[in-house]
This record gives sequence, C-alpha cells and structure tokens, in this order.
Amino acid sequence: MDEQKTLGLYREYIQAFERKDYHAIADLCRTPFFASSPSGTTIFGDREDLLEGFSLLRESLDNDGYVGSRLNRLDFTSVAETSGTLLVDFHRINQEGSPYFHGKALYIFQRNEQTIEIIGIVVLDDNTASSWND
Repeated sequence: MDEQKTLGLYREYIQAFERKDYHAIADLCRTPFFASSPSGTTIFGDREDLLEGFSLLRESLDNDGYVGSRLNRLDFTSVAETSGTLLVDFHRINQEGSPYFHGKALYIFQRNEQTIEIIGIVVLDDNTASSWND
C-alpha cells in the first residue's frame, strides 16, 4: 500500500474532522465502518450511521474547547498490497492553543482498484472516542 497516498488521505480526514465536515469524512471512509476501544466496538452500517457517529463524537469535543489536533507521530505500516495501518499519536488542542488531551489510535486502510478508504479505527484508550460508546 502506498504510504504517501495513505498519509494524504489521513490528513484530509483530520482536516475534515476539525472543520466538522462530516460529509467529507464519510467520503473518505467505507461502510460498514468500525470504531473499537477497550470499552467496546461500534459498527456504522451505512453512510447515515457514519455521519451521525462522527457528528456525535466531534460535537462532544466542543464541550472541552477543542479546536484542532497536533499530530505528534504517524507510523504507517503496509500490511499487504491492499491494506495498511496508521498509528497516530496526537494531542487535542483547545482555543488557547494548549494541548489538553493525549491519545493514540490505529487507523485501518484498504485500497480497491480506484481509491484508498479508512475502514476502521482502533482507539487505544477509553477516552478518545467514548461518546461513540455512550
């Protein structure tokens, strides 16, 4: 799997997440889509589920003053010609420009003939995507 194309797709995703552009996020993801954390797994069966799920997660971050993410480290692994993972170490940043949360997540990518898509996220703690599991 192509590392540069995958990193470019991830950067599009994080920019859309910060802007609350849920339709752009849905365009970058394939359904069914999964989000898994130590507290459980959520499956988004179709585009509407995905739009609602990302909206709930992103809107909940506004309560903390979230304005963006600082990407500390991106570790790409090509698993096969058609699959790859991206381990993301990040900080959430508030309106003052200060980091207030540190997290890690593993994004799963798959390539078909035309495009690369995000097919799931494995969150490595209970707090990063907790609103998906409420």
